[in-house]
Amino acid sequence: MARVFMMTDFSESYANKLLSGIMRYSHEHEPWAVCKVPLSLRDSGRMREVADFAVTWKADAVIGQFRSSDNVKVFTEKGILTLAQDYQQRFPGLVNISGNYVLSGEMAADYFIEKGVRHFAFYGIPGMVWSEERLEGFSARIRERLPDAHLSVRMKAGLRDVWWYDTASLTEWLAELPKPVAVLGCDDNIAYQIIEAVSQVGREDMRIPDDILVMGVDNDASVCQMCSPQLSSINQDVEQAGYQTAAFIDELLLYPPQERRLRYRDIIVHPTYITTRKSTDAFIHENPYISKVMHYVNENLQNRIKVDGLVDLVPMSRRMLETTFARETGISLYQYIIRARVNRMKDLINAGHSPLQAADELGTDYKIIARNFKNLTGMTPAEFARKQSNQFAI
Repeated sequence: MARVFMMTDFSESYANKLLSGIMRYSHEHEPWAVCKVPLSLRDSGRMREVADFAVTWKADAVIGQFRSSDNVKVFTEKGILTLAQDYQQRFPGLVNISGNYVLSGEMAADYFIEKGVRHFAFYGIPGMVWSEERLEGFSARIRERLPDAHLSVRMKAGLRDVWWYDTASLTEWLAELPKPVAVLGCDDNIAYQIIEAVSQVGREDMRIPDDILVMGVDNDASVCQMCSPQLSSINQDVEQAGYQTAAFIDELLLYPPQERRLRYRDIIVHPTYITTRKSTDAFIHENPYISKVMHYVNENLQNRIKVDGLVDLVPMSRRMLETTFARETGISLYQYIIRARVNRMKDLINAGHSPLQAADELGTDYKIIARNFKNLTGMTPAEFARKQSNQFAI
């Protein structure tokens, strides 16, 4: 039976999902003993005290939300397998529970671009690998698809007192941005601050989502649903990463401490899909004809949509509409319709519909949408549904 210390912030959904995956592995194999250690012990500098207790408790491994300055050697010197949950930077010489942060930034850029947005902003925290790499992916994808697009970046003063923000300076920055603008917060808490700052000033030229679209990362329901309007966010497969973490710990514990480092590899948390809520529930484009077509497509996904029917909406020929749409969105009109249907199917499955029910709700042939779904996501609707059903299972 593995005995594992977890020193992380369990007030956040990320840590609870990670624990959920670990316990799912435990229930499928030999039951584990898990000790939840308050993160305040790290902040008070009592790491050696924790390490001594870990030895007394006979811990096999410790998973910690360590800072770059923390002396993690107090665990490794005692032969305890040490895994670092990304907090500031990845730790060389340790197993890191990290993420594909660049991909989450790319996903946000694609999502906003397909809503017709041409002005972008990023609000993050300096020195945090997860913030900096999300910005890297976000900005690179925007440059790739829209070389002339405007991107503004704002960073908080630092991680200390991350909950605090200056409403006046934040809204001043937002007010200066060209509108409409899509803003990616480096996580849900940062994105929440944007929504709250805007709601406090109540300006007519800074409405969410009409003027400012806001997205976060982690899809922490307790944060996303207390916003007004509620916050759209990128889901991450943290529960599956917890399961993989537990399996890897079991694997490493088969070897003596001096041989484990030869087998170290990082556990990667992958972003999966975007949950759309009111903070991004808009389709905006500087070209009113493209905007009208986008609105129509997303309001009529349950109907059979033909390009010829879309031509009737705007004073453009079919060829001109298709050429203009591709030039200004980066994808063809046909591809846009397919992506919109697949994204709606994700939302329906996430809301509890079965894949067949979701296809029926969309009024489409299941085999066709399942093929499109796999082409875009790399998994079938049934595989996606199983992942969602496991998200909170313990």
